[in-house]
Amino acid sequence: MRNTLLGTVALAGLMAGPAAAIELEDMIAARQHVFGAEHVNPQTGALPNDKVIFSWLSAASFAASVQGRVVMFDTFVSRLEVERGRTPLTIMDITNIKPDAITVSHGHGDHADNAVFIAAHSGAPIYATEELCGSLVNLDWERMRNDPRIQNNPTYAFPAEAAISCVPVTSTGSTPGTEILNIPLLEPDACVIGFRHLHSVAVPPDPEFPPTPVEIIVDPRDAQFFPEGTPLWPRQAPPDYEPVDDRQFDSRTTAGAPGGAESLFFSVILRGGSNFSFVYQNTAGALKEGKGRDWDGTPEDGQRIIAVLEALGPTDVQLGTAATGNFANNGLRDLIEYQAALKPKIYIPNHITTGTSAKEGSSLSVYAGYVNQMDLMNVPMEDRPRLHWLIDPVDYLKPIVYDVNNPNWSAPEKQEMLNSFCAPTGSSDPVLVSLSD
Repeated sequence: MRNTLLGTVALAGLMAGPAAAIELEDMIAARQHVFGAEHVNPQTGALPNDKVIFSWLSAASFAASVQGRVVMFDTFVSRLEVERGRTPLTIMDITNIKPDAITVSHGHGDHADNAVFIAAHSGAPIYATEELCGSLVNLDWERMRNDPRIQNNPTYAFPAEAAISCVPVTSTGSTPGTEILNIPLLEPDACVIGFRHLHSVAVPPDPEFPPTPVEIIVDPRDAQFFPEGTPLWPRQAPPDYEPVDDRQFDSRTTAGAPGGAESLFFSVILRGGSNFSFVYQNTAGALKEGKGRDWDGTPEDGQRIIAVLEALGPTDVQLGTAATGNFANNGLRDLIEYQAALKPKIYIPNHITTGTSAKEGSSLSVYAGYVNQMDLMNVPMEDRPRLHWLIDPVDYLKPIVYDVNNPNWSAPEKQEMLNSFCAPTGSSDPVLVSLSD
């Protein structure tokens, strides 16, 4: 089955125009800062077409270069300040990398903040749920383009041709795991599959798998090592907040708007080389119970999602959340159940500087909790992914590089996927596909 879902959200007058006015020298400098100067052509800013490079920006956010195409997976930055600080990024550092596309897997502020600002400057389309697309375009874009703190500042002002495009991935109110979309955002280089899954949520303790007893501890030295600077805009700022610096402005997404907890999962398989593959998820719901935040489902819902994950695996790299609203009751059980279906070779955690339990400076205790949960769930060593654990802030902007031609990525299952639901659709819009074709 192949059906175009909805086409690009095209609210009148708001379609993305030509690339916004990011100067070449600014793009080169930003890409060198984010991806490493050794990977960026110093004359053109081009990135290598034989590599996939991930750069952790904090929280659940990554900048990725996929054979030279730049994609952002989430746009929030922990402790974003007017100057580089504990997080060595400013808003213009990530804007000036000039992404080709932006994905926002759900609409909470610690994922979707900054998305509209970056899109307005870069011209990159945003891929999100239909609910979140409406909020980004109708609320965030309208507010930011009329904000004098942005538009009267020559560094932040939107170019005259700036506009926003948001491409819906899944339709409003759709049931998780029922709409599987082939998304052409990296064509012709890679197949991208997206579907709605479950946001993390607390469910009653599972008698079969006790939660890890590891306590999430924030390094008590962190505040002394990294004193706070001037925030770009405080995350919890009240409506009457008075800025103290001319460089401050509000790039947050609208709190409580539609699209907050409706969550997307993305799977990428390269068409060339050895078919390197990776998945991105910034939340992990209770698959066993079939429940997520704002989705009071049944075990059948969870089994349906597991079947989708199994159809997309095995995968080479999982960029997956290590934070969960279920930590107190069930530890990291839910993440490990996602991994049991995906069978990733390598696991790179995200969401370890924000979340219900994880905070800045807590990464090592999250690591201990993950390993302990694996033991409690009796996961055989041979079934565990190799860990590429990240520790803040030292692992921010340290390029993680994969050679797309390495024969170790080859697997016959990938060719089957590329010839079936991953086959090019010829459409410029996401297309509904069946994993059983």
